[in-house]
Amino acid sequence: MENPYHPPHAEAQPPLPEVEKTPWNICFTLLWGVILFMIWQTVQGIGLVTYMLKEGLFGEITRSNEPLDTDELMVRLMDGDLVGLLSFITIFAVCPVAWFLGKAKRPWGGWEYLGSAAVRWWKWPFWLAVTYLLGLGMGLLGPSLGLDGMHESMVQMATSTDFPILLFLGLAVGAPLVEEFVFRGILWRGWRGDTQVSLWVTLIVTSALWAILHGQYEPILLVFIFVFGITLGIAREKTGNLWVPVCLLYTSPSPRDRTRSRMPSSA
Repeated sequence: MENPYHPPHAEAQPPLPEVEKTPWNICFTLLWGVILFMIWQTVQGIGLVTYMLKEGLFGEITRSNEPLDTDELMVRLMDGDLVGLLSFITIFAVCPVAWFLGKAKRPWGGWEYLGSAAVRWWKWPFWLAVTYLLGLGMGLLGPSLGLDGMHESMVQMATSTDFPILLFLGLAVGAPLVEEFVFRGILWRGWRGDTQVSLWVTLIVTSALWAILHGQYEPILLVFIFVFGITLGIAREKTGNLWVPVCLLYTSPSPRDRTRSRMPSSA
């Protein structure tokens, strides 16, 4: 007779098979990248139009009988406070959407999709050393390549800001964070996870697009930005964590000083 207080053990059920996690395909990934870029530029555009209305720049342009002095206009639009503010608020427009796009591709989590793998402690100082040496090499080669000194746009912003902390938050925090969420986050996961796209194709395409984003700079500097993008991509691949390239951008010496300065339309 069976003991009601000790029923027979039920047979162990076999574990459920793990659900395969596949990222967005190539086309959707490209579409999401375009949408994120459009959001990015829309925020920048609204900010610029608001600033121009506030400063009465549209009225000056329409009332002037002389040809528009684009150089003077761009100098005024390179106001350090304006660039810092627009670059910083872009975080709150682009990064949450990127996280949501990752979350929407079930069964991925938002952070998991962007890249949140555990990183062994020794990889942090290793990649910091790699990017520091790369940046240092750029700094040493810069004068011989015609890149001596700080970029003129950075000088303009630094001398025109009334709130240096705002400029710092925009260019040193906001811009690289947004860039990495797009290039080494959404684009990287989708293209790298596709069996038809190799690691080197993903590295070259994301790094090339990242360099094109900084198209206002000298060609030789764009080459360096491309090489630096390759380095960030390899770090992203080897660690599986998006925050590694983000931190490398925050701490790299030479490219940050020159490439963090950008026009408001591409910050």
